[in-house]
Amino acid sequence: MYYFVFITHGDLGSTLLDTASRIMDTDVSDKTAFFSIEFSMVTELDGMKANLEKTIDSFLEKENSRVIILVDLFGGSPSNIALSLAKKENVDVISGVNLSMVLFGLEHIDDGTDLDSMVEGMIRCARQNITSAKQLLKVRESK
Repeated sequence: MYYFVFITHGDLGSTLLDTASRIMDTDVSDKTAFFSIEFSMVTELDGMKANLEKTIDSFLEKENSRVIILVDLFGGSPSNIALSLAKKENVDVISGVNLSMVLFGLEHIDDGTDLDSMVEGMIRCARQNITSAKQLLKVRESK
């Protein structure tokens, strides 16, 4: 069983999950958590980190659970907070969260996929959905 924790600037994480849940017609509110960072929150980051760790630990207490933390930008405040928790067993962090990645995660949330395979699949799916329409059309026209 997977649990997803979003740490993003603003409401990006909750918006991505809401959109993915609507597309897949599924409710995973009991398997997700959100932490939004605003630029004015610099003094509150230690408290957020403590709440984040508490949330992750509560997910990990459940049998056969794994947690994937999804952040928007590598090197930003969300990823800096998340990276400190990546050392925990059955926890990984993926930066550059996008809608296709979230859809892949929801599709495989309960299928028993091991953590490394899930992370690889989510990243592969995200990369496959990043394309230039102009370049794609050029390739198709050259055939």
